[in-house]
Amino acid sequence: MPRRPSDDNVIYANFGAKTRVSGPEEIAASTTRRRSSMSRAAEMLIDVATSRADRGRLTRGRQYAEAGHVISLEIRNGRAHAQVAGSQNEPFSVTVQLPYRSTDDLAVVSAELARTPNGMRQARRGEMSEKLLHVLLTDDVHDVRLICDCPDPAPVCKHEVAVLEKLAAKIDADPMALFSFRGLDLSALEHAVMAQARDASREAEIDPELFWTGRTLPDLPSPRVSPALDDSDLDLLHKAMRAISYTNVDQLRAVSDIEDLYDHLCRDTVLDNES
Repeated sequence: MPRRPSDDNVIYANFGAKTRVSGPEEIAASTTRRRSSMSRAAEMLIDVATSRADRGRLTRGRQYAEAGHVISLEIRNGRAHAQVAGSQNEPFSVTVQLPYRSTDDLAVVSAELARTPNGMRQARRGEMSEKLLHVLLTDDVHDVRLICDCPDPAPVCKHEVAVLEKLAAKIDADPMALFSFRGLDLSALEHAVMAQARDASREAEIDPELFWTGRTLPDLPSPRVSPALDDSDLDLLHKAMRAISYTNVDQLRAVSDIEDLYDHLCRDTVLDNES
């Protein structure tokens, strides 16, 4: 067995390569960069953790989330329920509970979306007003209740941080999940928004000022543009040519001629537009 290097009565041991640990400034900078790419709703959920948890639990909770310790996540009716695998055999149960909202409170959601030009389209992109976010989530992040059955007595444990991280990521990837989180049916919400938009149009017909000034028009649709042959069924084209062709060679030549003609027409159209 090789002897360790020593000097007098001091023995030097090799503990492996040094591991670089990020300092508080680097952690804060990383958090700032991550938040800048999040939707406002996801950012608010992260604020629930950062406003109450210490740095150690925040770091371990994020590591738990990245390592897949959150083994289930279900959202419904103002609550999110999750299971988090920890140091014990059985996973810990975590609940994130939003502040209560009455039916009248939730009616503001459809009214706000109907009042906003392209409201539903913006909501699908995660672009929502602070008023809407306050109804769907909370006015104050401290009003969001966190419950975990682990023995940690801290206000926010690493398991709750991990669940908030996964919940924020879910809503950031699918902004409409925020409405499901609040227990709102998306189909019913869209119908309510359309109905209120129609009512607003009728009000404009009655109100002289609205009749002349109107409201901001929604954006025009942006249809996808692609070559017609790319979207066509070539089997049907071959079948049509087969009916008027004597041989398979004639059929292939006919299809090829049509494709060449299409390319020629498209090229002429492009040249005309450029000129």
